[in-house]
Amino acid sequence: MKSLFGKLLLAAGLALAASAAQADDVSANLRLMAFGGDAQLTAVKHAIARFNEKYPNVKVDVSIDPITNGWGDYVTHVLSQFNANNADDVYGTAIETFKTFEIRHLFIPLDDFIAKNPGYSDFDPSLFKYSSYQGKTYFIPIGWNNIMINYNRALFKEAGLDYPKDWTWEQFREAAKKLTKRDAAGNITQYGYEVPNQNFFVQPWFFTNGTSVLNADWTASNMLDPKVAETLQFLYDLIHVDKVSPIPGKDTMDNQFAAGQVAMISRGHWIVENAKRAKLDMDIADVPSKVNGDTVVGFGGYAVARTSKYPELAKELVGALTSEATQEEEGELGGGVPGRKSAAETPGFLAFPPSAALYYQTLPHARPVASPANFQDVEKIFIRNYVAMMSDEISIADGVKRTDRELNQSFKRLAVQQGQ
Repeated sequence: MKSLFGKLLLAAGLALAASAAQADDVSANLRLMAFGGDAQLTAVKHAIARFNEKYPNVKVDVSIDPITNGWGDYVTHVLSQFNANNADDVYGTAIETFKTFEIRHLFIPLDDFIAKNPGYSDFDPSLFKYSSYQGKTYFIPIGWNNIMINYNRALFKEAGLDYPKDWTWEQFREAAKKLTKRDAAGNITQYGYEVPNQNFFVQPWFFTNGTSVLNADWTASNMLDPKVAETLQFLYDLIHVDKVSPIPGKDTMDNQFAAGQVAMISRGHWIVENAKRAKLDMDIADVPSKVNGDTVVGFGGYAVARTSKYPELAKELVGALTSEATQEEEGELGGGVPGRKSAAETPGFLAFPPSAALYYQTLPHARPVASPANFQDVEKIFIRNYVAMMSDEISIADGVKRTDRELNQSFKRLAVQQGQ
């Protein structure tokens, strides 16, 4: 007579065999929309390979959006797919889009799947907090980015400057001046800093001054706060008074930074991939403080489309995409900072940049990027007016008033759309 332990082992073995057989028999086609660069695509393909070990007859077609034109354009692309009844099964997206998608009920809740996978306790709780809407979780977090000052260590040494640490706005300004070079004719050959041209990149300048473009619950403009104009004036002066930065243009200056033509830029961990490729002697520093040292955090997550024909398979694919192995690979290749803290403590992740541990150390002082349901409109309004102010096309005094008016008009339109 078999012992109880033996019976349990036999039952477990039969269950596993049945599960494997069931997985082998499943045939389906899934479509995945991811985002990012080469690091993310490589990690995603390897995650799909692991998924196919369990589901060999499930084909996963993957496409990846580099988010070249910001999250507003990504929102437009995704909404057009749903409107055309041609949505993918799984979407990788970012906090900037969460509320826009949630109010349209495009994705299914994942709470049951999360509860069945205790390994998700390895994620920072704040990431799941911002992935939830009306008590339900629609996104499983992946990598995140907080904006840091990325700087060229070789150029700091050449200018006789100590590496930055716990610095202020004014200390940053003086460093940017010393890092700016001119030729005999007075033409700038090396900029000290790139004043950002994107919404996410510029937010820490407002946060460190104790203000923000929107109010605390992202329901109205905060542009008339005098600290907003003060922050904009500081950035304007870097360009037009100190002449340490060009006017923000359409393109970012990542390539110029990698080539040593810009000493400092405001970016997240995603820049590590190109820095490694360029063999750049780069490190990161906290954002300069004025009234605090807060920075901004944005993060990605995977969601399952409500229209998917294979929601359970899609959830399993999300499980592979958010596994520890995938998180470690993305982080070490140079994607976002892994949502799993264990994956951000590996020797490979901490090897570069030298101060890589700073990413997680600053997370308690990071505020989520403002992500209202009308984010697509808000981002365009802010950036259009911000660039106009930085370009001297409109005064800062008039620019903040115009931005305030346009933002509040957008929120009124949103309220009408939501039947409020």
